[in-house]
Amino acid sequence: MFHRSASLIRASFHLFLLLTVSFSLSCSGSVVDDEINEAAKSYTPPNRAPGPVDSRANSYDVKLLDGGNVSMSEIVGNNKVVLVNFWATWCGPCRREIPDLVALQNKFKDRGVEVVGLTVEEPALEDRVRAFARQFSINYRIGFSPEEVFLFYNRANGFDPRAPIPQSFIFDKNGRLIDSVKGFRADFRTWAEGAVSYALKNS
Repeated sequence: MFHRSASLIRASFHLFLLLTVSFSLSCSGSVVDDEINEAAKSYTPPNRAPGPVDSRANSYDVKLLDGGNVSMSEIVGNNKVVLVNFWATWCGPCRREIPDLVALQNKFKDRGVEVVGLTVEEPALEDRVRAFARQFSINYRIGFSPEEVFLFYNRANGFDPRAPIPQSFIFDKNGRLIDSVKGFRADFRTWAEGAVSYALKNS
């Protein structure tokens, strides 16, 4: 009798835990979905849509910090929203954006969103970039942008001859450029969350 009661208690406890976890996950998902909806509503797309990035950029491969190469055509599109950020370890404004990029990756990683950081530094500086990524707890993919790729993106972002960094580009699930920003932006995280949410809701 005691063993049967103990088994029933254990079974009831396990059922309670399962229901609690399921409820917690559904609530958590609901909260994030509500935040995405609100961010999408508060975001205002640019009056003039940013020009598409020259398709020749897609023919280039990017060396990844974690090893291997990936084609630019695989980074953008493919049924995911992507934020591409051009940066460098020596760039002060880039450093200020990184905590926001880390937070964005954490918040949206289970919603079909990916942050990709493409440094304009040479792959020969891999050790420096890796140490920097550890120092700043970077949780998103890091790659080394070929110079030509950065120039194609810079041209789509207003063709500033100085080619400043940071520069960020947000693409919808179909690879369409939704919005971009050049240089440091004080409300970067709010802007990025809004544009990403808008891309999620409209592609």
